[in-house]
Amino acid sequence: LMELVARTLGNAAGLWLAGAVVRGLSVPGSPSTGMAVVNFLVVALVLALVNSVVKPVARFVAFPLYIITFGLFALVVNGLMLVLTSHVTDWLARVVSSGAPLGLHVAGFGSAVLGSVIVAIASAIMVGLLGPHEER
Repeated sequence: LMELVARTLGNAAGLWLAGAVVRGLSVPGSPSTGMAVVNFLVVALVLALVNSVVKPVARFVAFPLYIITFGLFALVVNGLMLVLTSHVTDWLARVVSSGAPLGLHVAGFGSAVLGSVIVAIASAIMVGLLGPHEER
């Protein structure tokens, strides 16, 4: 549970940074800071769940491409996970329809790949800082 919380916070930080740096990747703003934080956390949680459930299957199916590209195909898979998160959050926004902006918008695959690199780095740093540590 603590790892999921740390990963969600890391994803939220990474999404904020990626939205600020990458053209074509955005998490819509809100009228209030509180709603913006909630939006980032919802999108980050969806990304954490997509990475936990869908990504292992995608990695298994694409294993030969990982071998052929010496692991660089991971960038494609990570970008696809961000695009999938965008679709899931768009669907959630339609289902919830609370009036507050919700979701992640990805303009293109290049934006998704670059954004996923930024999110992965920020998430790894946050999990390293906040995640569970084994006693030795």
